[in-house]
Amino acid sequence: MEMQTEDKPYSCVQCNLSFKMTKDLKTHMLQHDGKKSHSCNQCGYSSTKAGNLKEHVLVHSGEKPFSCKECNYSCTTASNLKQHIRTHSGEKPFGCTQCNYSSIEAGVLKKHMRTHSGERPFSCTQCNFSCTQTTDLKKHMLTHTGEKPFRCKQCEYSCTQANNLKKHMLIHSGDKPFGCAQCE
Repeated sequence: MEMQTEDKPYSCVQCNLSFKMTKDLKTHMLQHDGKKSHSCNQCGYSSTKAGNLKEHVLVHSGEKPFSCKECNYSCTTASNLKQHIRTHSGEKPFGCTQCNYSSIEAGVLKKHMRTHSGERPFSCTQCNFSCTQTTDLKKHMLTHTGEKPFRCKQCEYSCTQANNLKKHMLIHSGDKPFGCAQCE
């Protein structure tokens, strides 16, 4: 919880987040109200912030105004470019306080911290399964629906995970990437 300070005298009454200027507090309050006054005229996207809409519109134009000077990577936001540049520099500014793990992204560190805390915030609504990431929950949900979205184009085989399909495809290709020292 962020506390009100002299340099941030304006606090949100709903979450106690503090701001330097009243205009920033007003913009923040829109998130609580659910009013999204900035709408895309090409799709159903809307946002509480004009800057988010400006960034979103680039999806439709395909424009990627931020480019890496070291490779051909380009993107729609300065923050994504800054993050990408860290892959070249090796900088990992987000470090774990409990081990020597570090990351180029704050969100990845947050996921890592769950290994220490044991937090499993994503829970199945149909059984007692819980996990640390939404992607794991999505994979798990396929066990309840019976859906097997990954299908072989050469036979009737289907499965719940792309990696299993990749292994299956070795049957058709004849490749044997895992050789046996005794047989060869």
